[in-house]
Amino acid sequence: MADGRELTDDEREPLQRMLSMIGQKKKVNRLRADYHDGRKQLTTKGFSIPPHMREGWDIPLGWGEKAITVPASRIRPDGFHGIVDEELRDELADLTTDGRHETLERQWVRSAMQAGIAFAFVTANETAGEPPIRVIRPASHASAEFDARTGQVSAAVEKTGASTAILYLDGKNLKVSASRGQWVVEKEMVGVPGLVQCTPFAWSATLEHPRGRSRITRPLMGFMDIGARTLLREEVTAEYFSAPQRALMGADESAFTNSKGERISPWDAMIGGVWGIPFVWDEDEQKNLTPSLQQLQQASMQPHVDMLRSIASMVSSETTIPLGYLGVTHDQPASADAILATESDMVAMLEAELPAFGAARTDFAKKCLAVQHGEWTDELRAALRPMRAKFRDPGTPTVSARADAGQKFVNTWPDGDPEVGMELYGLDQDQRRRMLAHLQKGAAKKTVAELLAKPADTHPAAEPESAKPEEPVSAGADGKP
Repeated sequence: MADGRELTDDEREPLQRMLSMIGQKKKVNRLRADYHDGRKQLTTKGFSIPPHMREGWDIPLGWGEKAITVPASRIRPDGFHGIVDEELRDELADLTTDGRHETLERQWVRSAMQAGIAFAFVTANETAGEPPIRVIRPASHASAEFDARTGQVSAAVEKTGASTAILYLDGKNLKVSASRGQWVVEKEMVGVPGLVQCTPFAWSATLEHPRGRSRITRPLMGFMDIGARTLLREEVTAEYFSAPQRALMGADESAFTNSKGERISPWDAMIGGVWGIPFVWDEDEQKNLTPSLQQLQQASMQPHVDMLRSIASMVSSETTIPLGYLGVTHDQPASADAILATESDMVAMLEAELPAFGAARTDFAKKCLAVQHGEWTDELRAALRPMRAKFRDPGTPTVSARADAGQKFVNTWPDGDPEVGMELYGLDQDQRRRMLAHLQKGAAKKTVAELLAKPADTHPAAEPESAKPEEPVSAGADGKP
């Protein structure tokens, strides 16, 4: 079909449904982004504040971002395993071990945690010899439809501009644009038959929420509003008592008027004649009274601090983030075991989500290889079926603990897989690859040395004629030889 054509019904209908989904979620996605980026303003205050503090009060709390960055930093992809074909294994390593792919995976996790779901797309590179083009799009710029039975992506869309997008269908990718209210095809790109080149990752997906759930939940947003109001009350209290608060007792009103009978400003009274007010005659007691200046006691900030800490405790419970990470307490755990105990809830939550992200990583890697090969054959599918994603420990084991685990593995299984032992030692994928290459190089050198040390084969010396046993002589029929 020629470029510039209108979309068919099978192309236009899923495109419109997915764009409608993006529009429906736009408001809530923007709200969560505002809480995450610290742009949300406190609209309802509910108490008296000075006029100059009434406008533009952003929520000065980073709990929304903290709810994402802390657990996201503990999801540490560590390559793949299970591929038997050495050529495919090397090809996958070239695709996934560059800094670009690792950065995309980190963005993928963070975006999914923020909005509940994020989308990874892969397309063929028009430059010969270059790897496929891989991008990550948030839920505010992408969407997908799923097969109700298999759960596989049946169509996807990636918004590239206000009126441009890429529509991903089985075996074809269409660059489309809106022209006079109609979507038209600008270009049809090369696709892979049998694949929709999009992989979604839904964070904390359930049957009720198949598109995942955001880490910036409604309770968390409510706690952030309460925390902001608490900080504002504390700020107002500090504002009132940042200037000296005094009370002048027993002074006559005439001390605060000038010679023309006009009332002088409080500031002029404070820095001027208030320090030289004369005695005042008290008619009731029939004596002169000396005016007294009293300092008012400043209100305590402790109730505000205690309330903020109470709110932070609820935020910690909602997000599974240790309280010490929220910036309201400086209590330090007594030991490494105490640190692990405070993180146990968060680590358990991450371990429960790693299989889902591992499946998404594996699916995306398979599609990258399929796009690079330009096909999705039964042979390629079978070769990649055993592939599984690996992750490093989401906890914080100490160096000594990792070394102890690795040593115990080596002692228990001295002939076991050395790569498993290196994983327990805490070596990352690049370090393991270098170690295995070193071991193979050492084994090759050892083999060569053994061959050089082995004496050359020699043919056995010919035995002298005298040493040969005499062959028996056959007798004839008449008994003579």
